[in-house]
Amino acid sequence: MPLVSKTVEVNADADSILRIVADFEKYPEWNDEAKAVYVLARYDDGRPSQLRLDMEIQGQSGTFIQAVYYPGEGQIQTVLQQGEVFTKQDQLFSVVAMGPSSLLTVDLEVEVSLPVPDMMVKKLINDVLEHLATNLKTRAEQLSGI
Repeated sequence: MPLVSKTVEVNADADSILRIVADFEKYPEWNDEAKAVYVLARYDDGRPSQLRLDMEIQGQSGTFIQAVYYPGEGQIQTVLQQGEVFTKQDQLFSVVAMGPSSLLTVDLEVEVSLPVPDMMVKKLINDVLEHLATNLKTRAEQLSGI
């Protein structure tokens, strides 16, 4: 499955956006698809390194175990280790400061274990990314007072 990407301009500083992304346990507060998120392990510096996500996406419930990486400045990546439906689910959040606002890009690459046409998978992933990026933008702007 090809990589799907969504970029939005957010009226908040890059650090604020990254703090929201990195605060995984609060995802259910701003992303209605996240029913519960648990940090299973942490790096020595305290940042999450492994998560359990209980999700419901378009009526389908699932539990996923994901590794968390911090590949570069302004980036947080999650990589599927175990889950239902997907054999691959790599997600990268990248934030670039642009003065008082920032550009948020969410890249998502998935492979499904079920025989689903690529066109349907891509549509679902596009919908999920649109929902995620919009909710993250709204959360960041609310917390920034905009």
